[in-house]
Amino acid sequence: MRSSVESWFFLALLFVDGVVVGILSVAFLSPYIGTVPVPVGVLIAAVGNAGLAVLASRFADGPRTWLPVLGWMAVVVVAMTGRPGGNVMLVNDWRTPLLLVAGLAAPAMVAGMVGTRRRVEAARRRDIERAARGR
Repeated sequence: MRSSVESWFFLALLFVDGVVVGILSVAFLSPYIGTVPVPVGVLIAAVGNAGLAVLASRFADGPRTWLPVLGWMAVVVVAMTGRPGGNVMLVNDWRTPLLLVAGLAAPAMVAGMVGTRRRVEAARRRDIERAARGR
């Protein structure tokens, strides 16, 4: 693990990256190819948030690994609110819930895998230490 100041610095940068992923995922949520909606923003949210969760897990443990996802979520929540003219950035159809599910489920799966990996490594180290003391 890195020092506390260094970890918080990189987590702050990853929070900003989460905001950028949020802007991109909202911006590319409603493109069409012909008459077919192609929500590329869903893919951007899933891959971007999963990657940021992996990077954040290298700098922190526990809830702090969710800071990039919180940056993404802040952008999505702001995009859901109405503007003074009544404009809303997110469309009111199946793409918005899909964006939310993909943007939250992908980093949740990654966090579960990273947590499992850490628990397995910790158990392996304990077993090696016990075996070394037992000899």
